[in-house]
Amino acid sequence: MQNFFVAASDTFKPFFFSFQNPFSALLKSHSSGSRIEQDRVATAGGLQRMARDVEHSQPNLAAELRYFASRS
Repeated sequence: MQNFFVAASDTFKPFFFSFQNPFSALLKSHSSGSRIEQDRVATAGGLQRMARDVEHSQPNLAAELRYFASRS
């Protein structure tokens, strides 16, 4: 039961701190843009690798994976 309260306090801590300093929430959202872009590039690369792995056995799946990679 103690783990639940520890997890809950960690979850809601940023929410309560945003009321104390509203500008800190804005600054955090702008600084995470590059991390989000890095995640998108990594996801697209992973989908491209999976498409290459299944190219010979399942060409339709490979085409769909490439499509998803182009949209991410």
